[in-house]
Parts: sequence; structure tokens; C-alpha cells
Amino acid sequence: MNSCRLPPPNAFRLTLTLAGSGELMLRLEKRLSCAAAGLGLALDLEIRKDAEALGIPFEQTPAVLVDGQMVFSGLPRTEEIEGWLRTRIAALSKDQP
Repeated sequence: MNSCRLPPPNAFRLTLTLAGSGELMLRLEKRLSCAAAGLGLALDLEIRKDAEALGIPFEQTPAVLVDGQMVFSGLPRTEEIEGWLRTRIAALSKDQP
């Protein structure tokens, strides 16, 4: 795992929704931020404390969503988040001209 640091000013930006509340949500937010920074990415996180309004049962929080689709539920390891971020960025890079 890379250390948690600020991404460079010109870093690729990724927008995610983080749904949940409490300590687990804060820990997931920290893991997301550290994983992204370790890869030189910047995250724009939309924090939603009303997970059930998004159709996510409390038992599945905290959760990370992309375009309304859940990609993580619970508290994944930072290394798992880094792997997913690498895959996501690679897929997005293919879509851009």
C-alpha cells in the first residue's frame, strides 16, 4: 500500500458516491482517499448519509457507488480499493480519444 498523500494538482479526477454514516464510513473514506492518492488520483466524493434513500439497506453500508451502481459494500482493504481504482482508470482511459 502506498502512503496517504495529496495527489498532484493535475491528477486524473474520479467522482464517487460514499453512502453510510459513522466510524465505518469515515474509515472507508480514509481508505479511498489514501488508495487514490497512492496512485496519483484525485477523488471527488459525494457523501450521502441517507443510504436507504439510495436503495441501499443499512446492513450494506458503508458503500461506494459509481453512477448509481454499488461497487463496494462494507470495509474493503486499501489494497483491494487500489486494484479496483487501477482497473477503473484503465477502462476510462480506453473510452477517451
